[in-house]
Amino acid sequence: MPKRSLAEALLKGKCPVCREGQMFTWSVLRKPHKFNNMNEFCPHCNTRLQPEPGFYQGAMYVSYGFIVMITVAASLILYYGFDNPSEWVYIGVIIGASILFVPWNYRYSRIVYLYAFGGLKYKPELSKPASTKPAT
Repeated sequence: MPKRSLAEALLKGKCPVCREGQMFTWSVLRKPHKFNNMNEFCPHCNTRLQPEPGFYQGAMYVSYGFIVMITVAASLILYYGFDNPSEWVYIGVIIGASILFVPWNYRYSRIVYLYAFGGLKYKPELSKPASTKPAT
């Protein structure tokens, strides 16, 4: 099995220790109303994904950074692509895009925060699939 890269593990929302187990229980596209259900432990390596109570409050700063990126991107697209429309168009598009991306913003702010500040290191030996006994 090839080793999963850090970027791929981040984008797919995998555990930072084994890079195999999912951090969230449901896909955003499959069950959008359960976008915030996060596994307490990694289903692959059993690492605790919620290190301490209140740990993810710091993810609000990462979330703020994502909202700033959405605002800048939407503003540049409107300014250069749509010949600088009125300020109400900017306001509507930015608010709409911010609301549309809430599930991904929530998830990726937690994923990035855990990878950056969770103190969890990648252990390649945990990436291997569990060995199965041959049938007798």
